[in-house]
Amino acid sequence: MEIGTITFGTLLSDPFTGHRVSQAERLDEVVRGAVLAERLGFSWFTVGEHHFGERDVISAPPVVLAAIAARTSTITLATGTTLVANRDPVLVAEDYATVDLLSRGRLQLIAGASFFPDPYTVFAQPPESKADRKRENLELLLRLWSEDEPEVTWQGAFRPPLDRVRVQPRLHQTRPPVWVSGGSRPESVHLAVDAGLPMVFGTTARPPEAHAPMFRLYRELWARVGRPAAQARTGAASHVFVADTTAEARDQWREYYGNYFRGAKLPAGARPFAFDFEDLIGPGSAICGSPAEVVDKLGRLHELWGHDLHLLSIDIGGIPHAKVARAMELVAADVIPQVAGLGADGPTGGTAGGRSAAPAALAAAEPVGGTA
Repeated sequence: MEIGTITFGTLLSDPFTGHRVSQAERLDEVVRGAVLAERLGFSWFTVGEHHFGERDVISAPPVVLAAIAARTSTITLATGTTLVANRDPVLVAEDYATVDLLSRGRLQLIAGASFFPDPYTVFAQPPESKADRKRENLELLLRLWSEDEPEVTWQGAFRPPLDRVRVQPRLHQTRPPVWVSGGSRPESVHLAVDAGLPMVFGTTARPPEAHAPMFRLYRELWARVGRPAAQARTGAASHVFVADTTAEARDQWREYYGNYFRGAKLPAGARPFAFDFEDLIGPGSAICGSPAEVVDKLGRLHELWGHDLHLLSIDIGGIPHAKVARAMELVAADVIPQVAGLGADGPTGGTAGGRSAAPAALAAAEPVGGTA
């Protein structure tokens, strides 16, 4: 199983000191975090996309990834997610092909849709059109990236038609480096299988066992259409913190994790919830503890989901960059070597900790899941 990190560049004051870095400093931390992730041996560095909020400073992932590409050479540079349902797919094709060229073929684009109402309001997009927009825009993006001849003629429901439009630049990679992002609804699973694409599930919002049916559905549909089982790749994400000891990890992260949820914007229709740290890090969706505990929970999640990629969201809640760096060092030294051998041969029927009362309102902080 590959291990990567994911960030939205969340900008919050440190709950212990009250210190808050500037937006420029926060973006610099993101770039330095990517450089560190490569040096330590993480497989992916993933940058999320949020718009019109007060705490997430990354609204233009291709710009940030281009800066990272200039300072790295091997790590996969990914988006988690690109809001293809809300963005013009022609501009997405141009922007991310540029990143792929600058990085010499290290791009992976995780395609999703905003979970929040703001983009639909600001971009004048009816929220009920989300699933149809996601499918149409993704299909156009794949066509723009797949055809040998860059001139494309196309007509759809949500953007003006294309008449022999030449989209440049072209990808460095020979095949579109695209995954589909999804959460609890089957529409995205069907979309991924129809397009023959791998899929990353937003698994931070609900109890681990609640996501198992969607992982199973993806594999069942994949087999039903006759695609090779080895190509049915899946990914997941977790809020994570690790320290040298269990006590140290919990003592440090409790305030930061609570800080992350205080005042968080909720998706439309989501209900506020009472933050329960012990429930979230025990049977729930988050992972906190010593390296051995992190290895254990990742192993149990793999038993449940059978996934190939796990993205760790570490730099949340106003945690100082030095503490994030230390946690990354521990993951690299004592977690990645232990989970690298986990195969993608499907779940074994185990559970990831049993009961969890983690409510659906946690979708407000879902790293790969502010999407559906």
